[in-house]
Amino acid sequence: MARRCQPIRCYLPGIIVVLVITSVVLSALAALWFLAFESSDNIISFDAYLGRVLLFTFMQAALSTVISIVLAVCLAKALYQTQFWGKTWLLRTLSLTFVLPSLVVVTGLLTVYGNRGWLAQLCHDLQLDYDFTIYGLNGILIAHIFLNFPFATRYCYQSLLLIPNEQKQLAQQLGLSYLQTLRYLELPVIIKQLLPLSGLIFMMCFSSFATVLALSGGPKYTTIEVAIYQAVRDFELQQAVILSFIQLFFCLSFMMVLKRLEPKYTPSLLSNFKAYQVKTTLGQKWLSYGIIVLAAVFILAPLLAIIVDGVYQFSTRFLTPSLISALWTSLSVALCSAALAMILATSLLWTNSRLLLQGKQQLSEGLMLLGALILAIPSMVIAAGLFILFYNQVDNVPFIFMLVVICNSFLALPFILKQLAVPLADLTKQYHFLTQSLNIHGLNYFFLIDLKALKKLFAYCFALACIMSMGDFGIVALFGGQTFMTLPYYLYELLAHYRYDEAAFTALLLLVISFVFMTLFEYVSDDRT
Repeated sequence: MARRCQPIRCYLPGIIVVLVITSVVLSALAALWFLAFESSDNIISFDAYLGRVLLFTFMQAALSTVISIVLAVCLAKALYQTQFWGKTWLLRTLSLTFVLPSLVVVTGLLTVYGNRGWLAQLCHDLQLDYDFTIYGLNGILIAHIFLNFPFATRYCYQSLLLIPNEQKQLAQQLGLSYLQTLRYLELPVIIKQLLPLSGLIFMMCFSSFATVLALSGGPKYTTIEVAIYQAVRDFELQQAVILSFIQLFFCLSFMMVLKRLEPKYTPSLLSNFKAYQVKTTLGQKWLSYGIIVLAAVFILAPLLAIIVDGVYQFSTRFLTPSLISALWTSLSVALCSAALAMILATSLLWTNSRLLLQGKQQLSEGLMLLGALILAIPSMVIAAGLFILFYNQVDNVPFIFMLVVICNSFLALPFILKQLAVPLADLTKQYHFLTQSLNIHGLNYFFLIDLKALKKLFAYCFALACIMSMGDFGIVALFGGQTFMTLPYYLYELLAHYRYDEAAFTALLLLVISFVFMTLFEYVSDDRT
């Protein structure tokens, strides 16, 4: 009979990770809480400034969500009923924007829509006035739509592919019109996914930091996350505490709503089966092609602008010691954060798999919920708490490096858990008792079973964590400075001082590094046998 692990041996990795995460998060929240009640003054007051910040935060998140969803449904429908050369490549590009560093996106948008951008130059050549400004609400909405609408499109498109071919053929035989097919066959499938998808986009836009900071153009367009950053930088710590708890309350509320709206099934983003092609009229095809062309221009223009401007504007004077130092710091932070995130994720999932194996479903759900809750606790809230707790160490570079690595690893943790949870649970169910009988435990089990079977998925998750850490600006915005500077911080400084030529090259460097991370680790993970 197969020999079982002792409970403490099975659960120890997950228990240690739970203790680490709760210790860091609770320490940050406790620092905020104690500071809030340290003064005898009644600091919890909701003035006009706080009201404006709350109103604008909700308004820009709601507008970004509605526009992203409407555009996503239109583009998904257009892609669904057309076939053309390059469609697969375009679908892959739709997923790319979601993981791009926010400041890289901002640089690309400035190159296209800015006062010195491509559109402004085109209008000047045509002797037309160009009054559009990328700063303020306009730029924030465009950036959020650019980041979220392609991802939502891919999600809606995959939902449409899940409609059984038999239903599509039956609708064709019954002679249903375009609107009838949309109403009775397609919209019911899309709507099931729109509520949780809208909630996710709203929460991400609500917590947006780097985009709003770079494109706000002034205090009039400030969100809660940016207000926390400004309060901490101005050392108005009590104001930062109020804003942090407000942000935490709303994000936790959104997380609870998202949990309730979560559908019973999730469309696979990797499905690639051949779907039945519904016949469309010539007018419908031309309309679909027009939507696809406009969407492709909107998505590809900023990416192309980054590449073209970065190469065209390059000069050896851009290779300053500050850039080299920022590049080295970013690479170090990215690799260390990704390694720590993978250790935390695999330790949690090790315990989770054993809980599922023994039928402890509720404990498993609680463990996974703890990992997902990191998404609901804004990174700026944790950073503000740690800044208050360790503000006398802000000049200690090794200590700041460690804090940034820990915070960035927490940021990537939920995404890694989402990728690895089901495959690792299936592997444990299949091989656990066999390996127990062969006396294979601990790290030997991980290297012989988990890592060997899921090498490419582990490499993808590591690369994803590297890219997220490389492009993160929220944490380092508080702790960064001349002594500790990453590439996103350096890029923000260039944009803030209107040094767009150097910013274009730095953005291209970030874009290339992100691509190299993804390609390199996939190549290394390939089997050579």
